[in-house]
Amino acid sequence: MPDIESNRYNKYGDQIAVDDGYTIQELIDIILSHIKLILLITLLGGALAFSVSQFVLTPYYESSVKLFVNNSRVGQADTTSISDLNASERLVNTYMEIVKSNTVLQKVVNNTGAQYSVDQLKHMVSTQSVKNTEIFYVTVTSDDPASAQKLANQIAKDAPEEIMDFVEATSVKVIDYATLPVGPSTPNVRLNTAIGFLLGLILSVLLVLLLDMLDVTIRSEEDITKLVDIPVLGVIPTIDLSDSKTNGYGKYASYRSHYEY
Repeated sequence: MPDIESNRYNKYGDQIAVDDGYTIQELIDIILSHIKLILLITLLGGALAFSVSQFVLTPYYESSVKLFVNNSRVGQADTTSISDLNASERLVNTYMEIVKSNTVLQKVVNNTGAQYSVDQLKHMVSTQSVKNTEIFYVTVTSDDPASAQKLANQIAKDAPEEIMDFVEATSVKVIDYATLPVGPSTPNVRLNTAIGFLLGLILSVLLVLLLDMLDVTIRSEEDITKLVDIPVLGVIPTIDLSDSKTNGYGKYASYRSHYEY
């Protein structure tokens, strides 16, 4: 059975101390000693994210119409049953699929004269129902805000007529027409910039920790005692010869306040 203490000795037979990892104070000292590098990388990350979001990515605008599903069968009787209400809610899903059909979108393209194919327009149109209601939204996303508004309103005009050709005893009413978007929906410059700052901060901290782990330079007596469990007999000061010619006391007159090993 191998000696469990064998990992406490190096190849020369010297006993070494086992590194138990960083303490919180050591981590703080490492971060503070590289604070300029951390701040620089963090700022670069935020600036890069802002620049890409503001000047590189294409802004897209959303404009939506709000529609109401009317089930004519509901209300014919004295009371409205749960099944009638469920049927109206199910019609919402049916209507949303019809809105995105080639028949409706081709009619929208023809009436607006838009320079889009049906397939392109289909990727620009999305629908979303309001939970537990008979209301749904039709949203058009485009790189031109006026185009998004125009297409959404044209869908609100053309879709009800086509829907009633497919579904009997029902209708669709427009609650709100589309308005001109005042700002892009994507990209979110503020959010992307904040994410850039955060990623820059995280990466910079990981970088300085990695550099510290890879740095094997001995700078103090504590560094020696961590590596070899033997007492330090002495230290050699670093001699500063920069002003030895001006002070008149010889070349060993000036010393630095720290030591190198």
